[in-house]
Amino acid sequence: MRPVALAALLLLSSATPALAWGARGHEWITTVALQNLPPQLPAFLHSPEAIDEMAVLSREPDRWRVAGSEHDAERDPAHYIHLDDQGRVLGALALRDLPPTREAFDTALRALGVNQYQAGYVPYAIIDGWQQLVKDFAYLRADRIGAKTAKTAADRAWFAKDAVQRQHLIIRDLGIWAHYVEDSSNPMHVSTHYMGWGDAPNPSGYSSSAGLHWKFEATFVKANLTFDQVRIAPYRDCQCTISARTRDYIGASRALVIPLYDIEKKDGFGQAVTPESRAF
Repeated sequence: MRPVALAALLLLSSATPALAWGARGHEWITTVALQNLPPQLPAFLHSPEAIDEMAVLSREPDRWRVAGSEHDAERDPAHYIHLDDQGRVLGALALRDLPPTREAFDTALRALGVNQYQAGYVPYAIIDGWQQLVKDFAYLRADRIGAKTAKTAADRAWFAKDAVQRQHLIIRDLGIWAHYVEDSSNPMHVSTHYMGWGDAPNPSGYSSSAGLHWKFEATFVKANLTFDQVRIAPYRDCQCTISARTRDYIGASRALVIPLYDIEKKDGFGQAVTPESRAF
């Protein structure tokens, strides 16, 4: 399982999350992450064609929006989680206490007067995608063994064909999964201050502009950054579960909410762009 863990956790491995989330930002982060996959991953994941395809796929969940009431109500909350300034989901449930399933998460929230659709459930979208990739790679290994060792030529041909199909599924699943990892690296995607500071107490006078979210993650990126400025830290094995890793990752991102608003207060993402705001 270790090669699978290396592949999937690479996108979760940065000590300081990579930040950028319009279509351009998603493509950049995915491309850089995939270009840095460890060599023990299957060769097809290293091909420029596969990397390009996954980079484009990583923006797809944003393009799914406004598909219809049932679709949007179920899928849109996968992009975020609303954590307050103490790291509690809508002031009700601590990030460290998230239960193991979305059903249990929703049940716990409803007991406190809210629900998963109000709160957002991006941690579960990340874990769900990880577990899907674990299954994908397991089937790929089985297919490759079967293509070599099955007793008949027909069976070997079946396994070989199935392996090709599984590679396509891995490309699709990894590309889509990357989107939710990347969304979570935007501090506003893991905060109640997601469209400006909002109605919360605001002694520091932070911006309450609903347009800040888009300005930060798309307009600023497009105008001020280039692909070669995107960095991902080396892989770090936390010796922990994907659930624990996801909570740590989201917690690290939430810790950047105040620094983000401090820069915005100086118009660092607007007319007063600085090396500090670009580095952030």
